Amino acid sequence: MDIGILDVVVKIAACVCGKDGVISQIEEKAILEKVTSAYPEYTIQKFNKAIDIFFNETLQIEDYLEHVSGTDLNNFTIDVCEFSASADGLDIKENIALHKVKLILGEEL
Repeated sequence: MDIGILDVVVKIAACVCGKDGVISQIEEKAILEKVTSAYPEYTIQKFNKAIDIFFNETLQIEDYLEHVSGTDLNNFTIDVCEFSASADGLDIKENIALHKVKLILGEEL
């Protein structure tokens, strides 16, 4: 897998986690932990850069999801979103965003 696509996964998880109005440090740590445990070559520097870019972009979750394809990447993206959004309690808005990710990536057809 192209490691650059992990930036997109990080941004999708940030979108889900941010639906309640804030991305907590706990959620950020959870995103980083989940991604780096599966892909140790994905560094904290790369993560921080992806998050910085995310906060300067005006893209919607659907824009990021367009770049995700393949069963393994779809499942990994959903897993990262579930893990990080629930790290500090799953807010209803986060839950709705997570459901949208699952619908678009085909888990809940």
